Amino acid sequence: MAAIRTGTSPGSDHRDRLIAAMGELLAEQGYASVTVTDVVARARVSKRTFYQHFADREECLLATYRVVAEAPLHRIAEAAASTVGTGRPVREEIAGVTGAYLAAMAEHPLLTRAMLTEVGSAGPAGLAVRREVMRRFADGLVALAAAGGRELSGGVAQALVGGINELVLEAVESPDVPAEAMAGAILALGDTVTELGVAVLDR
Repeated sequence: MAAIRTGTSPGSDHRDRLIAAMGELLAEQGYASVTVTDVVARARVSKRTFYQHFADREECLLATYRVVAEAPLHRIAEAAASTVGTGRPVREEIAGVTGAYLAAMAEHPLLTRAMLTEVGSAGPAGLAVRREVMRRFADGLVALAAAGGRELSGGVAQALVGGINELVLEAVESPDVPAEAMAGAILALGDTVTELGVAVLDR
C-alpha cells in the first residue's frame, strides 16, 4: 500500500519508515501475524534500528495508530476553517466537516479497518491511545460548535464521536469486502452522519 508511504521515501527518517511498514502490514494481514522481523524487512532497516525507536511491536502499533489518526483530524480542522462561522446553514457546516472526516477514512479503507479493530490488541495501552484520539476528535467538535455560536458539552461530543466511529466500523469490519466497496460504504454514511450531527448540534 504505497499510498501510506506519502512523504516516507527510502531516505526518510527510520522511525517514519517503520511506522509506514507497520501500517501496510496491519492493512494486509492484521496485527496478530505481524512480527518485528516483518516490519524491519518491509522498512528495510535492521532490528537494532527498530529497537532504537520502539521497545516492542506494541509500541510501534500505538505510534502507527497516532500517526494514522492525524489525517482525519487534520481534514476536520481544514473543513471547519472553511465552513464554520461563515453564515452557511448548519446542515452545510456539519456536512462539510463530517464529509471531510469520512473522505479521509475512505482513502485507505483497509488501513482504517486495521486501526479501528487492531488497536485493542495492545491491551490497556491501546485503549488509552484510542481514547486519547477520540477525545481530541470530541474536543475539536466542541470548539467547532463554539465557533458557530452553539454549545456542545464534552460528554455529548464524545457520544457523537462514538456513534460516528461505530458506523464506520460497521462499514469496514468484514474481512470479505473488497477495499473499493469498503470505501464506498464509508462515503455512503455521509447523509446519516450529517443527520446525527444536525440532531445533536442544531437543538
